[in-house]
Amino acid sequence: MGAGCRKWETHLLFLSRHLTVAPIVEVGPRMKIVHVVRQFYPATGGFESVVLELASAQAAAGHQVRIVTLNRLFNTDRVLPVRDTVAGAEIVRVPYVGSQRYPFAPSVIKFIDDADVVHVHAIDFFFDYLAWTKPWHRRKLVVSTHGGFFHTSYAARFKRLYFAIITRASLFWYDGVVAVSGADRALFSKIRKSVACVENGVNVSKYFDRAPAAPAKTVLALGRLSSNKRLDRLIYFIAALRKRDLQWKLLIAGRQWDVSVDCLYALAEKLGVRDALEVVVDPPDDEIRERMGHCSVIASASEYEGFGLAAIEGMSAGLFPILSDIPTFRDLFNRTGVGMLVEFSNPEVAAEAFAKKWREVEADYVRRRASAIEAASIYDWPRVCRSYQRIYDNVCGATKRTILGVPIFFGKASQAIEVIDERFERASTSIVAFANAHTLNLAYQDRSFVAVLRNAIVFNDGIGVDIASLMLFGAAFPQNLNGTDFVPHYLQNTRHQYRIFLLGGRPGIAEQAGLHFAKQFPRHDFVGCYSGYFGENESTKIAAMIKASNADVVLVAMGNPLQEKWLASNLESTGATLGFGVGALFDFVTGNVSRAPAWVRYLRVEWFHRLLHEPVRLAGRYLVGNPRFIFRIVGQRMSAVSLDGDL
Repeated sequence: MGAGCRKWETHLLFLSRHLTVAPIVEVGPRMKIVHVVRQFYPATGGFESVVLELASAQAAAGHQVRIVTLNRLFNTDRVLPVRDTVAGAEIVRVPYVGSQRYPFAPSVIKFIDDADVVHVHAIDFFFDYLAWTKPWHRRKLVVSTHGGFFHTSYAARFKRLYFAIITRASLFWYDGVVAVSGADRALFSKIRKSVACVENGVNVSKYFDRAPAAPAKTVLALGRLSSNKRLDRLIYFIAALRKRDLQWKLLIAGRQWDVSVDCLYALAEKLGVRDALEVVVDPPDDEIRERMGHCSVIASASEYEGFGLAAIEGMSAGLFPILSDIPTFRDLFNRTGVGMLVEFSNPEVAAEAFAKKWREVEADYVRRRASAIEAASIYDWPRVCRSYQRIYDNVCGATKRTILGVPIFFGKASQAIEVIDERFERASTSIVAFANAHTLNLAYQDRSFVAVLRNAIVFNDGIGVDIASLMLFGAAFPQNLNGTDFVPHYLQNTRHQYRIFLLGGRPGIAEQAGLHFAKQFPRHDFVGCYSGYFGENESTKIAAMIKASNADVVLVAMGNPLQEKWLASNLESTGATLGFGVGALFDFVTGNVSRAPAWVRYLRVEWFHRLLHEPVRLAGRYLVGNPRFIFRIVGQRMSAVSLDGDL
């Protein structure tokens, strides 16, 4: 495993001792999560660290976590134990044949059959194999891109072709695709419609505040000894820098990969800087911490990075980053404003630019050091774990089910009541909406309506949404929470006493509905009503009227999408906390529109009853709209479950 490397048992002991700092993250329902990654501990590197930190945080939060990986490290023939445990997560190692670039390990499928979600890391054999076997294993699949496979120029034309055809086809089977950087998102969005962006986390406590208190002229390069890291350019850079100041040195620390230590030293000898270079292979974290105490700069000349973990780890220590001008590092620099980007392909220009910048850094070293540490803190793991948990919940439909871009609450009426009550107690102004197939068809064609619903509490209404849930998530919603039944149920069972204003319906209908509700729910005060037939210029007057009534709740019956859009524009100015879009509720409770018999509602065909009574008005909605809705759900399934953007 390379000179200076400790035995893998020592690595695991070290990890178990030090990963107690993993954050305990508040999460939803407990899950069985399987991470699949081709190399894992005792291997060290970028996404190995990401998987370890994520898995350990999830285990600490009470999830059952398993990591499936290969049974040999790529730089050794030693076979590792089949099973291990680290930081509360089970490790299962499987045999493989073939190359390091695409190792065949079909037995992985044996260890995912009990998973709620399988999280694949990187685009490789595991990614393709689990995609194409999904009709058999039927697990929910999430992939983190980790830069794809464009880290080197090797077989570049073939890679582009493979990406455009095979990778695109494999992505069809994934329920969630997560880019780990803006550059990755731009890349994968070319072949996949729905791509979320969750930048990797960093265990900022690992190297926190380890940089020296006073400037030290040693540059640290941390990461694999890999050709895409362009360590040769760093040696050229340090040679150019020493022409300006002989005190500068370069420390390279990382895992042996496809660049040999001898080659690095030979290049340094050729450039006359052998005495200024030190290479440390496979250093454990405690040694890196000690070494960081003698460095003030972290550098990367990498040609490609999926995320740039080492740069952020260096920043967490207080090191000043100098980075190659590539998209990932450009995003990091633009987000944090810390460090500098240079063109390492021209070492003289890069050295001159850095020497000039270093004079500024040295003169203001304490503040610059603190700024680097503060900037790194935004990448700490709790945020990332919460983001991944939302994605898991989304693709599994654990708490919400996203249908045509609209997240819909998944739960029973009692849970829905609790959600609304808690919003009121927090004085969190909230819109409550009900989405049936027609509502979602309207939202599909109106992005502003989607935006309103995504910021609302949305409940499922009708058999069409249940069919969509079955198609996308394999199970229907636990209860039909249509507004006509749920709103009265909520008013009967909430733990709060409300002042309620009714808005909507034809003239006189809101008044009749208010009288009906006052008899049915005497503990609430019905403090006002107004017809739904008014012009846009009257909204301000109506909002003021509601505010004067001191209403806590506004029931708005104007139909989709008018009622939800009105609430989005006006609820806050009414002073009320909760706004419900209730559709035809006022007409139903006053008897102006008859409901289907109970047995029809039980069979979930109330829509057919309404069609028979209002064929002219509703024929387009049901006879054309329902098939169109199913067609759109098929389209969503082909691009997998929608994710909620950047998480």
